[in-house]
Amino acid sequence: MSNTGQAKNPLFKNTLVILIVGLLIGAILGYGASTLLQHPQAQTTTQQTITVPIGALVELTGDLSSYGKRDQLAMQLAIEDVNSFAEKIGSPFRFTLLVEDSGTSPEQALARIKTLAAQGVQAVIGLEASSEVSAVKQFADSNHLVVISVGSTAMSLALPGDYVLRVVPPDSFQSRALARIIYTLGYRNVAVIYRNDAWGVGLYESFSARFKQLGGNVAGVSYDPNAKDLSAEVKRLSDIASAMGANTAVLSITFEDDGINIFRLAVKDPVLSKLKWFGTDAVVQSSKFTAEAGGEIVTLGGLPSTIFQPTENQRLQDFIQRFKQRSGGEEPHAYAMVSYDAVWLVALSVMLTGTYTGEKLVTTIPLVAQKYNGVTGLLTLDQNGDKATGDYAIWQVVKTSTGYDWQLVGWYNSATDTATFSG
Repeated sequence: MSNTGQAKNPLFKNTLVILIVGLLIGAILGYGASTLLQHPQAQTTTQQTITVPIGALVELTGDLSSYGKRDQLAMQLAIEDVNSFAEKIGSPFRFTLLVEDSGTSPEQALARIKTLAAQGVQAVIGLEASSEVSAVKQFADSNHLVVISVGSTAMSLALPGDYVLRVVPPDSFQSRALARIIYTLGYRNVAVIYRNDAWGVGLYESFSARFKQLGGNVAGVSYDPNAKDLSAEVKRLSDIASAMGANTAVLSITFEDDGINIFRLAVKDPVLSKLKWFGTDAVVQSSKFTAEAGGEIVTLGGLPSTIFQPTENQRLQDFIQRFKQRSGGEEPHAYAMVSYDAVWLVALSVMLTGTYTGEKLVTTIPLVAQKYNGVTGLLTLDQNGDKATGDYAIWQVVKTSTGYDWQLVGWYNSATDTATFSG
């Protein structure tokens, strides 16, 4: 029975005794309490189950579409597992995924989160881009709607006390990783081309500060992410790199479509085409990159790129194999992995408290994250609601017998600030 239109109508009142065995949380969590599930869109069926809608706001189109599609699949796998788990332990809760396309657009992300809120969603998972998170933040805070970002890393969003949680480390970690990797490989000058948005500017500034601290030199060119012609910016980048002289590398802080545009221009440039290029988490394992610009990227040195990577464990390997079976062989990137875990954080919080409201979720999820041992390991959040730490994998594009593909070529350890490379 739908209760649309009845604000905060109590739909379930009963004694719950839920014993959650460490199937995926690595511990036993038990409690018994009389609880209320208070939300107008939760639905009670004749079997006395309660359906809870979780929002998936993902990039099905636009500059990050190959990422958003994998995030959606990972979340759907989690929904299946959560519901199976809930049935086995006798929980009345069942979860469903309501999917909206953000279009990798701040404006569309804001419109679609309002659509999800109108359908009773109190927790939204997805939003790879920091610009999208920035666009929805005020609405989420004002309406007490929890946003769990699986890919936003801009340091400007590392804020305490809001309704935005991020299950990946902020760019204070990635900037250190990139600086150490490039410096370790012998480069002392870096020319950077970066998106003029919250994520691009923040990562550029943080990387620049750290690389200069190590003793290097950095100069950059920003560009409008919506611009179609980037030839002038690429020419300025070429002039900067030329002036820097020997031991110069290039760092590209881009998304998929804009990155491809830049690489196609760079391989025609007499200076940039001879330099080693590096990338970031926004492009790692991009199928668009390998399909549409694999040759150009290999010409530019393969684009070694960093992305947060969970520690290897059997649960993670099992998830990867299952994901590949469902995706037709495509591998999940790290942000798809945390998308899976994010669904569990929401579901476990609801099952433990018996409440599906943003106000309850925003305080409960960080507590659950301290104990939940998911496919990506522990997801402990810091005081800003961001993943507290993380190491980084280094991937680059290589030519194979069947075309171009991403290959794992190294690791960065954040605790020791060291980079190691295979081969």
